[in-house]
Amino acid sequence: MDQQSALDPSLSQTPAGGGDFARLWREMRFDGMECLNARFQRHSYAPHTHETYVVGVITAGTELYRCRGTERVAQAGQVVVLDPEVLHDGRPAADGYAYRMFYPPVALFEQAMVDALGRPVVPHFSAMELDDPEMFQALRGLHHGLEGPYREPLRVDTDALRAFTALALRHGDLTARLRKPGQEPAAVRHAREYLDSHLDSPVELADLAEAAGLSRFHLLRVFRAAVGTTPHGYLTDRRVAQAKRLLAGPLPLAEVALACGFCDQAHFNRVFKGRVGVSPGQYRRGSNPVQDVAAAVA
Repeated sequence: MDQQSALDPSLSQTPAGGGDFARLWREMRFDGMECLNARFQRHSYAPHTHETYVVGVITAGTELYRCRGTERVAQAGQVVVLDPEVLHDGRPAADGYAYRMFYPPVALFEQAMVDALGRPVVPHFSAMELDDPEMFQALRGLHHGLEGPYREPLRVDTDALRAFTALALRHGDLTARLRKPGQEPAAVRHAREYLDSHLDSPVELADLAEAAGLSRFHLLRVFRAAVGTTPHGYLTDRRVAQAKRLLAGPLPLAEVALACGFCDQAHFNRVFKGRVGVSPGQYRRGSNPVQDVAAAVA
């Protein structure tokens, strides 16, 4: 067995020929936390943000990504952690990469800290790639346990609480406060509110600037400084987040696309996969297992 397979035996399950592979699902017992098991040799993520934390382990190869204005490298054996709302992308190095990722909501960490410390603080992670073999094993083991067929509730609850608590206590700054949405200059807040209310329709920069009370150029400058991305990037991320919510329901994919402001289903598919790593159809199947089973029975 080579070093990469030793890091993650599940890599033997990837498609023949070593192509891209991705499986996403949601854990409802952990506030709907998304989990992703993937290997990419071709797929590149567009710049995007998450409303949640990003926590995972690189199990094979090397991922290259840009975050906080710098080019970064995450390698096999490392733990990767990003705070919510941090703009980043992702692409494979020449050898590709495989990883197992969690997207835990802020409330999950907050509750873990209440249990551990008796107060509702949330961690801020300044280091994004962590060399912590014990933490790597704990997170990888938790991910395998959640994906596997034998899921004893007491064990997965214990493993999850211990892993996320240890990550926060070892590597998180528990004195810093994450900036909550809305805590930015009033003009930027007005711009965000305008974008949030126009997810299903085209937005003109001139109209957005008028809503914010700034010139177009000044709005672009202060918005990026406050939010970390452009108004268009913010709008696209919010449209994808809204699409995720709608994919939990019965709307056909084409109607979800239109309801979230995408030109058509092809546009929706391309943008969604560029940010999530799987297509809208794959996301619906992975995040709605009961619905999927019911459809199969019907």
